[in-house]
Amino acid sequence: MFLVAVRIMSNKGKTILILGNGFDLAHGLPTKYSHFLDFCQRVERIWSYGTIKNKRTIIEFKRKWIDNWETDKTIKDAIVTEFFNRKIKINSKGICEMSSDSTGLSEVHNLLDDNIWYEYFTELYRTNCMKGENWIDFEAEIRFIIKAVDEKALSLTNLWDDVIKEAVGFPEDPKLKIFKEKLKFKKYIERKKWDLDHKITVKEFREKVFEDLEHLTRALELYLDIFVQKIPVSNRIQEISNLTPDYVINFNYTNTYERIYKKGKVYHIHGKVDAKRSAEKNNMVLGIDEYWVGDERNERTNFTIFKKFSQRIQKHTGNESYKYLKEIQKLFKEKTGWSGNVDIFKDHPDGVSYVYVFGHSLDVTDKDILSSFIGDNSTSVIVYCMDKETEGELIANTIRLISEKKLLDKSNHVPTKLDYVIQKR
Repeated sequence: MFLVAVRIMSNKGKTILILGNGFDLAHGLPTKYSHFLDFCQRVERIWSYGTIKNKRTIIEFKRKWIDNWETDKTIKDAIVTEFFNRKIKINSKGICEMSSDSTGLSEVHNLLDDNIWYEYFTELYRTNCMKGENWIDFEAEIRFIIKAVDEKALSLTNLWDDVIKEAVGFPEDPKLKIFKEKLKFKKYIERKKWDLDHKITVKEFREKVFEDLEHLTRALELYLDIFVQKIPVSNRIQEISNLTPDYVINFNYTNTYERIYKKGKVYHIHGKVDAKRSAEKNNMVLGIDEYWVGDERNERTNFTIFKKFSQRIQKHTGNESYKYLKEIQKLFKEKTGWSGNVDIFKDHPDGVSYVYVFGHSLDVTDKDILSSFIGDNSTSVIVYCMDKETEGELIANTIRLISEKKLLDKSNHVPTKLDYVIQKR
């Protein structure tokens, strides 16, 4: 039974707010992976739909690709405008070529060209083969492919054809088969200036698919910064408005929290969008969790580059959260802690820090960060849930993060150290 969602503060403890993608969605922003893929498909149609510029073509394009598209009107208008303004010419080989004056959309188009992840996800999305609709489901599909290859590749010098043939297996795994059929190395070999009969190794496969993942991440950055962040947001979430956090650990790439609430020091642990910087300086983390266990975690490192903890190190986005953790642990040790006498006029003893989680699925892909704050003895945690069904899922995911024993220890403590609270509507 939960009496209050916002507690009376201890004298010295900190307040930490953790935000996931559900935070942006709660503000009506189209930030699901499906929203992004829908956008990408329509960008591609600017270059591929029709070869004649006339009113009829525009009407047909709008009817087929825009009218029933459930997204913000500003994004629809931008796509239609660019389709109308596209330039069409016939090159010296008699081939029709199209171009756009929008540098953002042109870059997105180029980033999607010969991109295995875009091709693969588009096919899964088209055939309703994706596991779910959240970014953790998107990441799970990447994990499935990388893990399947990593398990079969004993060396980076192994030939890709041999490894993927074994991975697909018999009977064939349908998703691995789709991936195999979509992955083409022709343009990659041309860029490397190799002979056309060059045999691709696992190392070269890794380079190609990681480059494509970085390109897809940059395309996502352009979508979020140029289009999504321009959408006006008028609603405010009561639970968030009532908080005055010291620190905000934001798993979103957008600046939604900063432009609406303007409270606390905000740290984007997976990077932050900035369309103006070069693609090489993009610091957005889009990856997978660790799938090896035991000694293999330290020995099987060929595909570590795809894992979130590695990307946080490379892109310098992970360290600040651990600094916050050390700070709250130090405050806790300096005071009486949970074992001391509880002041009846406060919910918790001095030195205890308060952690509020909103819009995060608590998936194990972010276990290294989340388990530290939710499971630590120095914290009292409230996890906000959309409804009772979501509450059950979040409790189950919490167990995967900190163990069932730790969850019971914290939730059954008097006063409680772990609550699940249904959001107010």
